[in-house]
Amino acid sequence: MNTTEEKMNRLTFLKQLGFSGASLMAVYCGVTMSSCTNEGDVIQPLPSGGITFDLSATANAALKTKGGYVVDRTNNIVVAYTNVGTYVAVTLICSHEGQKQITYATDKFYCTAHGATFDNTGKGTNSNGSAGLKAYTVTQSGTVLTIT
Repeated sequence: MNTTEEKMNRLTFLKQLGFSGASLMAVYCGVTMSSCTNEGDVIQPLPSGGITFDLSATANAALKTKGGYVVDRTNNIVVAYTNVGTYVAVTLICSHEGQKQITYATDKFYCTAHGATFDNTGKGTNSNGSAGLKAYTVTQSGTVLTIT
């Protein structure tokens, strides 16, 4: 390669081949039309019947303190106990760039990768969080939380 040659990105290359409009997007993003910008994990549905957290289990002790949270990496969710005494759950996968870095503090979810913030319902509260998070329903029966 001589020094006067230019590197070409994929989009420019496809345009020069004559692709445009929907056909360009199908080729550029993939035939399945998956997200062009977020190639991270896809949010999978929870198992039928949901998942449970036993509040009496040592692993879930943080859920007994307001502002506490537990990260379930197996199911890619974060469960938190709000300052008003309710339980909330959202996906662990940030909508900004698909990073599995959602945490919880002071009644909001926060992505440590790029600073995206979300309220207790998963609604984005800044530009990086504008797409929001998948929120789940949390029900409590005695010391057991069920996330669906």
